Amino acid sequence: MNEIDILKVKEWLANLPGGSLADNYLKRWEQFAATELPVITVFGSYDTGKSSLIRRLLVDDAVPVPDWLTISARHETFGVNSVEFAGALLRDTPGLAVGADDVRGKLNTELAREAISTTDIAIVTVTPQLATGEYEFLRQIMETGWTPENLWFVISRFDEAGIDPDDDLDGYRKLAARKTSELVKSLKLSSAHPIHVLSQDFAQMAGGARDVEADMWDDSREWDGMDGFGEAIKNVASGDVVALRASTEQRYWRQAVLLTVNDLKDQLAACEPLLVQADIAATRREQWKSSLDDVDHDARADLRGTLGQAVRLAVAGGEHNSANVVKDLQSALTDWFRKHERELDRLLQDVVRTDERQRHEPSWKKLEELTARVAVDINEVPEARIEALAPYVSKFGPLLIEGLREFEKSQAGGSLKKSQARAVAAKAADNIGTFGKGLALASELLPLAVEIVEAIDGLRAQQAVAVQERRALNSQTDKLAEEVSALALDSWAEVLAEARNEIDQTAAPAELSGTLRDSVERLRAAIVEVEGILNPRKES
Repeated sequence: MNEIDILKVKEWLANLPGGSLADNYLKRWEQFAATELPVITVFGSYDTGKSSLIRRLLVDDAVPVPDWLTISARHETFGVNSVEFAGALLRDTPGLAVGADDVRGKLNTELAREAISTTDIAIVTVTPQLATGEYEFLRQIMETGWTPENLWFVISRFDEAGIDPDDDLDGYRKLAARKTSELVKSLKLSSAHPIHVLSQDFAQMAGGARDVEADMWDDSREWDGMDGFGEAIKNVASGDVVALRASTEQRYWRQAVLLTVNDLKDQLAACEPLLVQADIAATRREQWKSSLDDVDHDARADLRGTLGQAVRLAVAGGEHNSANVVKDLQSALTDWFRKHERELDRLLQDVVRTDERQRHEPSWKKLEELTARVAVDINEVPEARIEALAPYVSKFGPLLIEGLREFEKSQAGGSLKKSQARAVAAKAADNIGTFGKGLALASELLPLAVEIVEAIDGLRAQQAVAVQERRALNSQTDKLAEEVSALALDSWAEVLAEARNEIDQTAAPAELSGTLRDSVERLRAAIVEVEGILNPRKES
């Protein structure tokens, strides 16, 4: 397997979306590297005899058995513990519980996985039935850069395999050879991987006891494999520890990259459908806003013509009854408003209907959750923020959440901060109507209409003026229509603003489109970049 450039790995981790992971990995590595002794970690399911194996090694070498070491077929080891043995640091780990749903099983599995990420040698223990439930788990581990020098296997408790070595030692050894072959084949091991077949406590002579004497196992030493296994461990400390640690460092950073890139791929897979929904929302919002602008443009153009005609008819009609003039103008304005309000309402009803359909999409709900989570801004105290983020981090991934937040903070007047002040849910369709405002508009125009009538009377008095002064009269008529139009448009602007806000509220997740796209692109770029780090081209 090619060596990786560790400096490039650290730079890649430091530049990931959402902030640096390099510091976390570096801290763990430095803590491990401070241990000068080679570290050997025993790793496997909870019923594979890890603790009894360590006890046997310690007792045979006259090393006191520590209080933390418990021997049981149940979950009895709940932490990673270590003891010095033969110039090495020997570590026991909690038993794997692959596929477990309980909190303890999950935690034990994670602790064991973390332990072997920082070890010079991992000793994987399996029962005579070999790896079953943990098969895929072990296969994944082996793909992270292990070599025969630092990954050993133990087929443990082999006296329970079905052949009593006291009765049939030859059959016992043949069965051991067959099981070794099966393990090599099932895990696709190379012939160089050490595989030890052990019976560390023949016939359960010691059971769960801690204080036992080494001579208890004298009758089984010829065939139980423990003497050779102990010597192999002692040879580690007398070997090239520097080269072993260098190999561990390579594997550690390769594993850091592989775990991280897998996380990035998971986040990308979760993110891409959200981006599709956000883009749909953004496109639809722009379409709705464009349609709203069209309604506004048509309304403004129509209003000028409507009022111009109404004023001219009033001027030319010879009617001196101000109430009738007011009625005519009010009728013209109300008809105008009703006409364009219907267009507005049709648009908003389409907004709400589309929103109702969209909310049935599973990815839309997730997008709304993500929008709300990122919009909860950054002024929260760290403890509260961590607690509030927990369910969303598990769903969308810490790199994505942090990446979205960092990108949003970098945008001037961040769009999510604006949307945070708005309700996300759309109003019901029956609350959209704005006709009430139309009536209010007409009522507001009544006081102005009285002034208009007086102005019209003044214009009529000038009807007899010479033709050359008619242009001035028309100019005054147009000015009057513009004044009425300005007041009408003030009320129309309020209605339009409410409609625009309705569109913004309904398509709130569209605010996340640009931010989400940036994070997705950065995730993709990071995944592409890491391929060159893991598989550097050989120089010709």
